[in-house]
Amino acid sequence: MTEDIKPDVLLTWPSGIDYPLCRLQLTKYRSWFNKIIISYYDHGTPDFIPFLRVNYPDWTWVESPQTSVSWRETAVLKGLEVSKSEYVLFLEQDFFWKKAQFLARTFSAAEKYGTVGIKQGTRLHPAYLLTRRYILDAGCLDFSAPGQDRDHFWGVSQDILALDSLAELKDLALFPGRDWYHFSSMTWNLFRIKDGNIREFHEIENFMIYNYLSRTNQVPQDSRWIAFTYYCESLLSTYGRFLRT
Repeated sequence: MTEDIKPDVLLTWPSGIDYPLCRLQLTKYRSWFNKIIISYYDHGTPDFIPFLRVNYPDWTWVESPQTSVSWRETAVLKGLEVSKSEYVLFLEQDFFWKKAQFLARTFSAAEKYGTVGIKQGTRLHPAYLLTRRYILDAGCLDFSAPGQDRDHFWGVSQDILALDSLAELKDLALFPGRDWYHFSSMTWNLFRIKDGNIREFHEIENFMIYNYLSRTNQVPQDSRWIAFTYYCESLLSTYGRFLRT
């Protein structure tokens, strides 16, 4: 472990969704982090936050006000209010690393370069973005999606890139599918299932594997989430559709 770096991890979390495999990863590597900050916001029923707070009392839970437009930006800013570490790791629940070596290599690079992440076009992707807090404070802290191919974190990305050097994961010989995996459509898919509209669904095969594995008994499980995973299989599989007709 890189002793000099112990970042605060910041995730935005919709209250009506659970991410058991993300919780498993954070639990397994808990000693690598200072605070685990969950900035949660209302996203319908059921509300999993009370269940999660009971089972993870050492995590920092921050309620973000509900907004009609900039809910993600609001949630990130609320989370940063309680972050005091020199480094911040922005993380998404659909980003997975395979071994501790991944963290060791990215943390070590952050000492040298200041920022480590994935550059997607003109922005740094918030799936895994490790940076120094003073760099954030020196910029505009704009985490919104201004549109026209400018997605979330575009504004703050411009500040980071202007103020500091960047080490991309590929520059550290950390490659997708071998060292890390980003399931970029996972939350979108979960929202579509909750909305009852699966016409715009992505990567069904990968999602079905993720859905099955999310029933792991290695973390506390809410029975409502387990029921939801079985509903997903019924809704998305050919056999499930056959049974419902």
